[in-house]
Amino acid sequence: MVASLLEVVIGVGGFIRPLLRYIGPITVAPTISLIGLSLFKLPVIYGKINPPIALASAVLVIIFALYLGKVHIPIPSCSKEKVRTSLPVFQLLPILLALLVMWVVSAILTVAGVFPNDPTNAMFYSRTDAKNEIIRSTPWLQFVYPGQFGPPSFSLAAMIGFVGAVVSSVVESVGDYFAVSRACEVPLPPDHAISRGILMEGLGSVLSGAVGSAHATTSYSGNIAMVTLTKTASRSVMLVAGLFLVLVSLIGKAGAVFASLPPPILGGLTLVLLGLLGSLGLSSLKFVDLSSNRNLLIIGIAFMCGLSIPAFMEEHGDMLSTGVDSVDQVVGVVLGTPMLLGGLTALILDNTVSGTKEERGLLKWKQIENVDTGEAKTCSGVTTEETYSFPCFSRRSLPRWITALPFLPPVTKDPPANINEV
Repeated sequence: MVASLLEVVIGVGGFIRPLLRYIGPITVAPTISLIGLSLFKLPVIYGKINPPIALASAVLVIIFALYLGKVHIPIPSCSKEKVRTSLPVFQLLPILLALLVMWVVSAILTVAGVFPNDPTNAMFYSRTDAKNEIIRSTPWLQFVYPGQFGPPSFSLAAMIGFVGAVVSSVVESVGDYFAVSRACEVPLPPDHAISRGILMEGLGSVLSGAVGSAHATTSYSGNIAMVTLTKTASRSVMLVAGLFLVLVSLIGKAGAVFASLPPPILGGLTLVLLGLLGSLGLSSLKFVDLSSNRNLLIIGIAFMCGLSIPAFMEEHGDMLSTGVDSVDQVVGVVLGTPMLLGGLTALILDNTVSGTKEERGLLKWKQIENVDTGEAKTCSGVTTEETYSFPCFSRRSLPRWITALPFLPPVTKDPPANINEV
């Protein structure tokens, strides 16, 4: 909770803004790609329990998203007009459909006795009833509240270690914000939107610690892959999803049912999502001159640092032990976080090695002026103000001192009526 207050301060004070001036596509590409590539062991960990089920789950997602993505399914309509409504269901719900199909298949194979009934056998966890005890022991209704597991304790060494994790989270989240803007085909996030995102993640982490959660709060990079895959990025959809999660958290058995999902199915789904996340990061390089040896070398070094140094720390981290727990924790977090290492390496090299803005991709990356300069910015016909302002009220009705806060949209002049004038 104490370490998370640092993230709150960074968001409230807008202290991330000076760093944003130096971030370009060469920095974002390895930061985002390494989030997916560094987790390559997850599909193996989940999938090794039952490789055929994991592979079938991945294949189903591929079929639904790539081969059946443009197939429209007729949807029943209550309208009096005789208008046939159809939706690209396979494109909108490839992950959910694959999950449900494989869950049913696993249930059938469980009833048929195909999977072993011996808990000591790894394939036992392919059964849909392997975690029935979790469902039985979980109450129907449960409410979380601060201090439910007792009063919080404090450790200076642990706090310092978590500060390193907070810094890693901030860097990763900034990369996530840029990546999801590309996935949604909207303008790049302005400084105030990034500061607000960091602020909300910090507040969420403080709340997570207060209620005794096992982890802090950060942007979930896998959702960027979901947005890219389903082409769904509506605020309304995200609000409904958030309310659904709150509801599931209150109905204990509902959450327990989701927790009973067989790991091999999850392994197949993560195989596709993490791969898509890695390629999404690489898509930022379309703005960069890839015929430049300078750029190729920087990108290559950033990827290798992000992959090899954490691997070294995992195998030989004790070689860098200083004997001071707090220092060792910070070193372990910083050198063991691929996206932080790759992103910082690219950031430093890209801004210290000479190169033109066109060569670095900065002209195309930020070719439309930021909203903070007082001009509207468009991308696919959508302005920055429409994307990153508050939908509930007009910021022009607020006192100017409130909108001057670094994490709130500033008051700007009205955008031109004709979008072509921008």
